[in-house]
Amino acid sequence: MQLIQSGQSPFQDQSVLSRNQRMLLVLIGVGSMLEFWDAYLIGFIMAFLVKPWGMTYGMMGTVLLASGAGAVVGGGVWGMLADRIGRKPVFVGSLLLLAAMSLGLAFTPTGGWIYMAVLRVVIGFCTGGYFVQIALVHEFIPPRRRAALTGVVSAITTGGLFLGAFSGAFLIPAIGWRFTFALGAAPAIIALIGAFYVPESPRWLSLQGRREEARRSVKWALGTDVEWRDADTPVRNAPVARWSEIFGYPRSVLTAALVNVGLISGYYGIVMWAPTLLAQVLQVTPVDASRFMIGFSVCGIVSRLVAANLADRIGRRRTGGYFALAAAVAALAAGYVGHGDLLTPSLFWLPLLLAFVFADGSFSVCAVYSTEIWPSRVRGSGAGFAGLTGSIGKMIGPVGLALVAGSSNMVMPAATLGVIVPAFQFLALCLLLCGVTYLFIGIEARGKTLESLDDNFAQQREGVRGMQSANDHTGS
Repeated sequence: MQLIQSGQSPFQDQSVLSRNQRMLLVLIGVGSMLEFWDAYLIGFIMAFLVKPWGMTYGMMGTVLLASGAGAVVGGGVWGMLADRIGRKPVFVGSLLLLAAMSLGLAFTPTGGWIYMAVLRVVIGFCTGGYFVQIALVHEFIPPRRRAALTGVVSAITTGGLFLGAFSGAFLIPAIGWRFTFALGAAPAIIALIGAFYVPESPRWLSLQGRREEARRSVKWALGTDVEWRDADTPVRNAPVARWSEIFGYPRSVLTAALVNVGLISGYYGIVMWAPTLLAQVLQVTPVDASRFMIGFSVCGIVSRLVAANLADRIGRRRTGGYFALAAAVAALAAGYVGHGDLLTPSLFWLPLLLAFVFADGSFSVCAVYSTEIWPSRVRGSGAGFAGLTGSIGKMIGPVGLALVAGSSNMVMPAATLGVIVPAFQFLALCLLLCGVTYLFIGIEARGKTLESLDDNFAQQREGVRGMQSANDHTGS
C-alpha cells in the first residue's frame, strides 16, 4: 500500500500515467472536441441557410453571437457548481445538455432563426464549462507534467474545427443540415462513459472531508491502494464555497481576465480574417485559402504541444508571454506585408502563419494557467471566470475589427486590403496585452503541487488579513 503524507499530492512521484489516467485525458479531450464541433458547426450550416431563409445581417448576428452570450453565463454557473457539487457532475451534465440542444436543432422549423438562436444560447452555456473540465484533469495527474498533459487535451480539442470544416465540405451536402445537427448529439456518449467510468476529483472530495471516497478515487487513478494522510482538509460541514470568493485573490482575477481577453480577442480575429485575406492578398481561390488554413491548423496543433511541454520546463509565464509577444510581432508584420509596405505581398502567408502558430501555443498555456492559479476550494469558480472572460474576448475580437474596418456588420466584418494594417495593429495590441500580463503580473505554478499552491494562497490571505488588522488597530 502506498503511503501519502498529509499535504502531498498523490501523483507527485508518478513518472508513468496509468491506463485510467490516459483514458481520462482521452475522454475529456474528445468530449471537449465534440463540444467545440457543435460550437463551430453553426457557421458552416448558416452558409447553407442564409439565402433560402432570406436572412439579414441582424438575424445572422443574433444566431452567431447567441452562443457567446450563453458562454459568458455558463462560465460562472458551471464554475460555481463545480465547487459546490463536484467536477464530475459538471463534465457529465454539460455534455448531456449540449447533446440534447444539438438534437433539438435538428427540428428547427424552416426559417426559425429565433428558435435556433435560443438553442444556441444553451449550447454556448454548455461550452462555458471547458476550463472546469481542465480542472478535473489537473486533479488527477502528476503536477510536474500538468502543462504538457493539458496541452494534449487542448490539441485534441482543436479537432472540433476540423470536424466543423469536414461537416461543411462533406456531411451537410450529403445528409443535410438537420441530420448533421443530430450527429452533434455524440457528446452524450462521452458523458455516459464519464458518468460510469470516471470518479469524482480526489482533491475536491478531500476538501469536503470525504477522505475514504478520495482514497478510492486516487486508487482508481493510480491502480494501487493508497493511504492518504490528508488530515489538514476541512471537515464535511465546511461552509459551501461562494463564487464571489475568487475576488479575494485579485492577482488571479486580474491575470485570468487580461490573458483570456487579450489572447482570445487576437486569436479569434486572426482565425476569422485569415481565409478571406489569404484569398485576396495571394489572389487564390477560397478553396486554396481553405487548404492553407488546414496547414495552419496542423502547425497550430504542433505548436500547442510544444508550448505545453515548454511550460513545464521553463514556466507558464515565460512560455505564454513569449509566445503571445511573438504572435503580436508576427501579426503586426502580417499587416504591413499584406499591404505591400514590407517585403512583398506574396509572402503574406508567412507572418500570418507565425501569428497563428504562436497564438495557438500561447492558447495551450492559457488552458493550464487559467485553472491552476486558484485555490482548490474555488478552482471551479475561478476556472469558470477565466472561461467567462474568454467568451467576452470572442465578442470583442469581431466588434473591434468591425470598428477598425468601419463595418456595420459586427459579427463578420468584411476583410479588405484597405484596412489590413490598422486591423492587424488592433490584433497585435490584443496579443501584446496577453504577453505583458503573463510576464509582469502572472503567477508561476510550474512544478508546484495543487496542495502547495493551496498553502501559498492561504498564507497570502492570512498576510492580507494581518495587514488589514494592523491598519484597523493603527486607525483606532
